[in-house]
Amino acid sequence: MTRGRKPLIALDEAEAIGRKRGRVLPSPGKREDYFDLVLSTEQVTVFVRVKRSITHSSDPGEILATYRREIIRLLKVPLTAVIARELWVRSPRGSWQFFRIAADRIVEIRNDGSIIEGTDHFLAVPERVVKVVQAAASPGPAAFPQGPKPLST
Repeated sequence: MTRGRKPLIALDEAEAIGRKRGRVLPSPGKREDYFDLVLSTEQVTVFVRVKRSITHSSDPGEILATYRREIIRLLKVPLTAVIARELWVRSPRGSWQFFRIAADRIVEIRNDGSIIEGTDHFLAVPERVVKVVQAAASPGPAAFPQGPKPLST
C-alpha cells in the first residue's frame, strides 16, 4: 500500500475502465473523500476507490489486510439495492484487480462487475465502524411524517 500523492495514472485508467460499464463521474479529489469515482450503470451506482499496489495481490484476504483503512472508509458509503462499493487496485505492471465491498464480506469481481465465485472473504470490522455503517444505512425519520402537504396553487 502506498500513501502520498494521488494515483493519477491509475485514476485515468480507472476512468477508461469505468466508461466501459457506464457513466463515470470523478470525485472532487479531496484527501478525506471515501471514493475516487462514481460509476453510474443502468442497474446500480458504484462508489469506487482506486489504489496503487506494490505487488499483485492474490486474494481478497490479502487485499483486506493491505487496504483495511480504505475498505473501512468505503463501508461508510450507504449500501442499498442500487448502490455498490468497489475497490480497484492497480499493480505496478498495469494489471488490475477489482473487489466489491458488501456489508459483511469482500469479493473479487471482473472489470465488468461480475462476481468471481469462491473469492469472498469475511470482513471483521471494529464495532465503532459497524455502528457508523448501520446509522448510515438506516432511513432515519421520514421526511413527511404525516404525508406530503399539497402544493398551494
